[in-house]
Amino acid sequence: MGAWGVAILSNDIAEDVSLRYKDLLSENYSSEESSKIVIDEFQNELGEDEITAFWLSFSLIQWKLGRLQNEVKYMALQIIDSGDDLLLWEEEPKLKKKRQDVLLKLKEQINSPQPKAKKVQKRFVTDTNLKAGDAISYQLLSGNYIILKVIGIIEESSEGRYPLFEVCDWQGKVIPSQEKIRQLPLKEWTWENESKEMNKLAIFQAGKKDDPSKRIKVIDEGVKIKLDMEPPYILFTWKEFDEKLKQFYHFN
Repeated sequence: MGAWGVAILSNDIAEDVSLRYKDLLSENYSSEESSKIVIDEFQNELGEDEITAFWLSFSLIQWKLGRLQNEVKYMALQIIDSGDDLLLWEEEPKLKKKRQDVLLKLKEQINSPQPKAKKVQKRFVTDTNLKAGDAISYQLLSGNYIILKVIGIIEESSEGRYPLFEVCDWQGKVIPSQEKIRQLPLKEWTWENESKEMNKLAIFQAGKKDDPSKRIKVIDEGVKIKLDMEPPYILFTWKEFDEKLKQFYHFN
């Protein structure tokens, strides 16, 4: 289990549980059906050291949505009262004390009247029609064009599919020939201190309104790619793209 703090939801199990539960609710499963599906799935997947994080996080997620089930509440209270969760923090006494305070707060919260049940909207999942080896033109806000090449498609179960690009060292008003496109060098990312490095850009849609399709055109396919899919890469949304291009690539 990956954890980045003592808070109940500061771990990857909580993130996975939240996404799965909310997705089920948004697909019109009842609270009871959604809860049963999540419990069955995660109990079969998690080890003994992870199951406490599951019940604690699930109880808080359900309470915040006004849908706390008796079984989930019971299991969370059992864990809090038993001290089993605190055993996982034995090697960090300061964090253990903070975790204890967090658990007491959770106990108080899930024993209090929960909010009115909230309707859960269907989550936006980004997708792309681009594929590895595509060269695309992207029209800047200024009207100029730049050229990007698709290294590959990143696929994540929770976030969807989005392209990873290398950036060509070209900007202009008229798209060059395919022959020239295939020969273009790559442009380096320039940091504030003027140091340069070759970066890969992973760009995704933040929502339905963050749609770049009118400014993108596939201008070649099957082009040779110079960079690979391996991390690290820089991740941001399409709505941030022009600002980042201007700031770090000096495109305008």
